[in-house]
Amino acid sequence: MDFTIFNNSVEILDKRKGDKFREEYIHQFVNTNKNSYQEKIQLRRKFIDGYCYIGYLWDYLTNPVFIEEAYIAKVAENLNSVYVFWDIHSCERIFIKDYWKFGKDTVLKLDIKTLLAGEEYLPEDIYIFDESFTWTLIKTHEEIEGKRYCLKSGDIY
Repeated sequence: MDFTIFNNSVEILDKRKGDKFREEYIHQFVNTNKNSYQEKIQLRRKFIDGYCYIGYLWDYLTNPVFIEEAYIAKVAENLNSVYVFWDIHSCERIFIKDYWKFGKDTVLKLDIKTLLAGEEYLPEDIYIFDESFTWTLIKTHEEIEGKRYCLKSGDIY
């Protein structure tokens, strides 16, 4: 999918609403009580491109279940509109050219099929959910035995 087509197919939530969705996501799916969460996520550090954290939210997921990447494509057949965001990392720690096509703290709303078709335009670690906040699907940059490390939490059906 061409980036222009992808970009025209997404809704970028305004900052206030995006922050609210990110906060609710963390409230529903992330264990914020661990000391390492406080040190790596909650405490943002100043970098040349703003305040960022140094961990991954998926490291603190409450009740994570490992899933195959193919599971996400399968459940996508029964999903419509979803939200997606990524970890707020600094360019000082991510060495991929043109890594962010959208703002680092952006939350997008889009059709799941569009998301999967245009995934190349998003950071490697993405958090997918809908407005019910009852489930999440996560794709990470990690691989285990040659397969992308993916997680879910909550009941998607």
